[in-house]
Amino acid sequence: MKTLKFSPVFASLLTASLFLAGSGFSAEVTAPATEKKVDEAEVTKEEEQSLFSFDFYVDFLSAYVWRGVIITEEPVWQPNASMAANFGDYGSLSAALFANFNATTRANRNQCGGLDEIDYVIGYEVDVSFLTLGIGHTWWTFPSVTDSKYDSSSREINLSAEIDNDYVVPFVEVDIDYAEADGIYGLAGLRKEIKVVDQLMVGAEVSLGAGTNPYTDYYFGNNSKTGLVDGNIALYTQFDITDNLYVGAKLVFTAVLDSELQDVYPEYDPQDNHMIWGGFTLGATF
Repeated sequence: MKTLKFSPVFASLLTASLFLAGSGFSAEVTAPATEKKVDEAEVTKEEEQSLFSFDFYVDFLSAYVWRGVIITEEPVWQPNASMAANFGDYGSLSAALFANFNATTRANRNQCGGLDEIDYVIGYEVDVSFLTLGIGHTWWTFPSVTDSKYDSSSREINLSAEIDNDYVVPFVEVDIDYAEADGIYGLAGLRKEIKVVDQLMVGAEVSLGAGTNPYTDYYFGNNSKTGLVDGNIALYTQFDITDNLYVGAKLVFTAVLDSELQDVYPEYDPQDNHMIWGGFTLGATF
């Protein structure tokens, strides 16, 4: 979300006023009425603009890996558009649209220019003391895929929490599938981000995922059991080209932790239970 910005003149006046107030100086300085009206209009305009934020980015990835499942080992590109409304202390409400396109025909699911997935996401997030809490809903659809494994859409309720601090951020996610898998997937991890310079951020994240028996059985088959599913180690970075444009990159190691879990898609070797993948991002935010 964009930060509220003041003009240099207004910022100088504000700084001077705060200094004088803090030092006990009681003289009253009155700005011209016309200047005051202009400043108030500028602030009101900025506040109105900051109520909503828009983000659009495209990931170009070497593979599509999701919760330990290698959906495709071939390159993909994934556009994501989102809009958020910020209500200050009352939290923020967001809506997002995600799509997956196969970049090659080797994935054998290349209808509609490679489009094989569209997801619709809504969410609400609020800060409560040192916690950031979230609740949302995701609806997966697979509009152009002929493989029976992909035909059915699915829906989930998503819950999340993280502990805000300046050191390492612990986070948890719980995803409740109530349409197809009728199971629960949970993720817990740690995240650390460092601002190298004003424009450059680097980060690292480690996480472990687990699923209930219905969930793992649906996505991995072979009468899977409740337990650990996947482990992930990720390195990522983001560079802000301007206030609105940015680029990023990430490198991820993903491994299926339970040897009994098999890949749901038979064209991939079930013993190939780990992968290094990644890519880069182009994005814009307003």
